[in-house]
Amino acid sequence: MTALPESPVLLALDAGVRETGWAVFKDGEVIESGVTGLSTRRKLDPEVRVSHLIESLEELASRWQPHAVAICQPSGINWPVPALDLLISSLAEWFSERGLPQFSYTAQEVRTAIAGHPNASRDQLGYAIMLLLGLIGQGRTTHEWEAIAVGHYHQTRVARV
Repeated sequence: MTALPESPVLLALDAGVRETGWAVFKDGEVIESGVTGLSTRRKLDPEVRVSHLIESLEELASRWQPHAVAICQPSGINWPVPALDLLISSLAEWFSERGLPQFSYTAQEVRTAIAGHPNASRDQLGYAIMLLLGLIGQGRTTHEWEAIAVGHYHQTRVARV
């Protein structure tokens, strides 16, 4: 008897320097989600925060063995933000080192598809994805809902192609 092939696992990220929401999808379903970040009142250098994020991603990758990553592109305020540049380059390097295909989407693209308009608030996006996936009443953070939204958006785009 031959073993069935392993279902692909998608890691979805709402990446940020302070906090990053993540969600793991398998067979089109959210298996687990969470938030990683260093909660401290002290000001920490972006290098420390991004290093912690990469360590957290290592743990997630070891546990779930993702086949691809969908990410909501971190964005600044239309001028260079060194901390975001560090985040983006560190994530790209991590994806590349693991041979993980990366699919990047803008927040406006995801919000339009999920909530119906590009300027939907975080609460509106969270509520829309709860309704869409039948997850009403589940307690998750805003960053988790955003990671779930980008993962769902990615899966629906792939299914249409």
